[in-house]
Amino acid sequence: MKRRSKTDPVCAPDVVSYTTVLHGLGLSGQLRRAREVLDEMPQRGVLPNVAAYNALIQVICKKGTVDDALAVFDEMLSRGYTPNSTTYNVIIRGLCHAAEFDRALGFVDRMRRDRCGPNVQTHNIIMRCYFEEGEIEKGLEMFDKMGVRGACLPNLDTYNVIVSAMFVRKRGEDMVVAGKMVREMVERGFLPRRFMFNRVVNGLLVTGNQDFARELLRLQDKCGRLRREIKI
Repeated sequence: MKRRSKTDPVCAPDVVSYTTVLHGLGLSGQLRRAREVLDEMPQRGVLPNVAAYNALIQVICKKGTVDDALAVFDEMLSRGYTPNSTTYNVIIRGLCHAAEFDRALGFVDRMRRDRCGPNVQTHNIIMRCYFEEGEIEKGLEMFDKMGVRGACLPNLDTYNVIVSAMFVRKRGEDMVVAGKMVREMVERGFLPRRFMFNRVVNGLLVTGNQDFARELLRLQDKCGRLRREIKI
């Protein structure tokens, strides 16, 4: 086998390599060094792409301030890059974590104007924020709008977020919503975990919804058989 030389271009780091490095530096808290890696890329003949900017914005949101992340977002735009749904979702999540919910909703509107979503991840982020703020009804209203005209179907994370939120107030009607979510999950082809089934069934029993609890127990038994069939 021919041995590659140190100057072999095949071994040269590409945009994926640099993105991986700056993301790792950022997660370790070395934000300044991560920024320097992005700035060094053109000097080394590698142009950053949207994914590289997304990685930097994400780590700044996690380890720095959302305003600094927005500054990088603005820089990205000024250099002619077009943000994608991942870019927007990272910014929206960062704003939600910084309790800047109104600004987060503004970016959701911006996604619509830019014809870039919102997608299911965006909805999950906003719903989780609504629930954490105690706005249960607004979160459920957003869920109801997701499937209108098939624009954005919920995924497994969507159902997990909603079911968990229904245990905040522990009201009987909230337990019914949780039960309906579990039933809808199965209808859409998702297999809920045993823990979720047991938690929702117990919640229904405690709040006096015995009939619905029995229905979910039968559904759980059916899902158990499905799991066995899949393993075979």
